[in-house]
Amino acid sequence: MKPISKRSFVLYLWAFFDFLYIARFIWLNLSQGRIPLIDDLRYFNEIYYDQGGYALIVFSFSFFLNVSILLSFVFFLIEWKYYYWLACIQVPFRLLFLVPSLSILPWLFKIMPASFFLVFVFAVVFSEIIKVATFYLLRKEGE
Repeated sequence: MKPISKRSFVLYLWAFFDFLYIARFIWLNLSQGRIPLIDDLRYFNEIYYDQGGYALIVFSFSFFLNVSILLSFVFFLIEWKYYYWLACIQVPFRLLFLVPSLSILPWLFKIMPASFFLVFVFAVVFSEIIKVATFYLLRKEGE
C-alpha cells in the first residue's frame, strides 16, 4: 500500500472538518423539519420584505459560505489545485459568521458558559490562521 503524501493528508484532514460542518448543518436543519439550503431560500423570501437590503447582503454572504464549504469539502477530497485560494476566500466569511474551520469548536463551546464567547471568537480566528498557514506551508513546500 502506497503511503499517503503530506499534501493529501492535510487536504483530507480539512475535508473531514468541512464534512463535520456539513453533517451538523444538515442535522440541525432536518431536526427542525427543514430542507437544508432550500428552506433557507424559501424563508428568506418571506422576511426580505420586512428586513430589506441589509438582510439580502447578510443572507447572500451566509448562503455563499455554506455552499463554499460544501464545495471545499469536495475540492479538498479531489485535491483541486486551487484549494488554497478557495480557503482564503472563505476566511472573511467564516470570521464574519463565526464559523470555524475546526468545526469541532462549536460542539466544544456549546457546553461552556456564555462568558466564554470571547474565547470562542479567538478560537475561530486561531482556527482560520491554522488552516491558511498549513495551506501556505504546503504551497511553499511544493515550489
